[in-house]
Amino acid sequence: MIKSFSVSNFSVNEFIKKVSDSLSQRELGKIASVSLNGENVIITFSKLGKSEVIYSLKNLADGFECIHKSEKISLTHKAFRSDIETKLSKVLESNGAKVLN
Repeated sequence: MIKSFSVSNFSVNEFIKKVSDSLSQRELGKIASVSLNGENVIITFSKLGKSEVIYSLKNLADGFECIHKSEKISLTHKAFRSDIETKLSKVLESNGAKVLN
């Protein structure tokens, strides 16, 4: 599980745009999306069910941190969770995030 991730030098909206652009160029982008809803960053997986992982947003002096808050994982996604999270971590890191698993 991705417990948290932090980003420096980008706003939340800039980071979400960068991650969304990266996802759109990968197979993972067919099932995964990242969005901002109030003070939460939500990662959604949609294929044969819907899963959401919600992170609370904490602004920092030089960026922001997203801390795992809650999740709703579809039964059909549980078997693939580790693989999907590994791929998602790589996308987050390639866009400047420091991921804590």
